[in-house]
Amino acid sequence: MKLEDLPKKEIFDVPEGYFEKLPGTIQARIAEDKQRESRPALRYAFQYALPLVILVTIGLVWFENTSSPNQSPAELLLAEIQTEDLVTYLDDTDMTTDELLENAALDATDAEEIEQAVYSLDLDDETLDILSDEIDLNSL
Repeated sequence: MKLEDLPKKEIFDVPEGYFEKLPGTIQARIAEDKQRESRPALRYAFQYALPLVILVTIGLVWFENTSSPNQSPAELLLAEIQTEDLVTYLDDTDMTTDELLENAALDATDAEEIEQAVYSLDLDDETLDILSDEIDLNSL
């Protein structure tokens, strides 16, 4: 039996004008996909990134306002250290008072508080007499 002798049957039924319309349909789908690809980046930016940026900004502002408004984080950390520990640390280091004062940033209120602490000694007359006897005023 030869191939030419076999009867020809149309297995698939194609609608009228299908192949004439096919290139236009493919071009329309490609153009539609290009439009879809250009929008998602912008849409996702506004849909997800913008609210996220707003929430992070609100969180940072809220966090900053809940911590002490007049103190920096370094000041808060130093406030937690006991005075005795600070004195011990400064005694153990070889830093002189002049070096310490060069590195310290003191404003007028800090200087006044230190001055009050140093000069607010309440000494009675008897103690002053003892101290004056021990100190040779002529050597100063």
